[in-house]
Amino acid sequence: MKENKIDQALSALGFALKEQKEQNPLNNISSLIDKIPDRALSGNHINGGRIANFSSGGIVDNATQEEIVISNNLVKVKTLKVDKVIDNFLVEGNAQVTGTMRVDTLEVNNLRAEIDIGNNNPIRYIEQIDGKGFNWIGDGYTKQLVYQSHPNRIFSSENIDVARDKHFSVNGIKVLDDKEIGSSITKSNLKEVGTLRGLIVEGSVNFNQYMFYDGNTDRLGLGTDQPNAALSIAEDGIEVAVGTKDFTKGYIGTFTSHDLQFVTDDTARLSINANGHILLGNKSTSPVQVSVHGKLAIKVNMPDPEVDLHVAGPVKFSGKLQKYDNQIPTAGDHNEGDIVWNNHPSVGGYVGWICCKSGNPGIWEPFGKIGNS
Repeated sequence: MKENKIDQALSALGFALKEQKEQNPLNNISSLIDKIPDRALSGNHINGGRIANFSSGGIVDNATQEEIVISNNLVKVKTLKVDKVIDNFLVEGNAQVTGTMRVDTLEVNNLRAEIDIGNNNPIRYIEQIDGKGFNWIGDGYTKQLVYQSHPNRIFSSENIDVARDKHFSVNGIKVLDDKEIGSSITKSNLKEVGTLRGLIVEGSVNFNQYMFYDGNTDRLGLGTDQPNAALSIAEDGIEVAVGTKDFTKGYIGTFTSHDLQFVTDDTARLSINANGHILLGNKSTSPVQVSVHGKLAIKVNMPDPEVDLHVAGPVKFSGKLQKYDNQIPTAGDHNEGDIVWNNHPSVGGYVGWICCKSGNPGIWEPFGKIGNS
């Protein structure tokens, strides 16, 4: 049926052209078109030529110059306006957008951009985030501000500088500015600082492995990290301790069995031996002057307040023995002039005995008869 219509159209066109051979075909173009049935020509019967004011149900051609070129595997369009693109498409080469492009998800292998994040939305990295952040490439090595998962941190390869009068904070609390460390900082490993003023330290302290303060015992050691007193000074294996004893008295001395000396002018003036012997003065120098402004008691726990010197035992004056006893000595070396005072004087008796000749025990004679008879 379709071929019959085409044949009829071609036949009618041939008769019309013949009838109009001597006439201007443009004058009768309308009558010619009227003689061709609708949809009677197919593309197989047309080759080349220009169709003016072409239109169809889906295409309207108002162009006055070439805008679209179609060839094998290529459609070239000078200017394209599209309301909607559906399904996937691939762009090979460069694409430039002069307006605003809105996308739900943007995935790129390499992003080069001057970024302006609007609507207060942050830049988000999802899934694999290790090593993601900012990299500035060029001008030497790559500068970085990136996230590192091992260890969990934000890493910067460059110095971070804040303006004057600004600070670093943690959870809203200032921890560091250009002048101060925040009051919340309670622990640090400072190795070197400048001048300290008003330093308050809680806990143990170590100064150059020499001065140690034990915060648990409240003891300070110089040269020892285990002080045995409130203040211990250790040198050459000797520890001098200053502190208290038995919660009742203070003391100064050596903690181990070593002598103790009190020195002026680099000379020992008071020496206390490890066995307890005490020396006032120095044997290698001239005798020193010792003044006692008060009462002196020797081997007496409760000295007599009526006397200035209270001795519980024999004494010597200029090398001469003075002591009390019930009789003359019967043993021991004695010197001429030694005196033994009678411990129980009585009328008719003697005040004491005096050594008249040195020896062991020496020769003794009584003296100082008591009474007038």
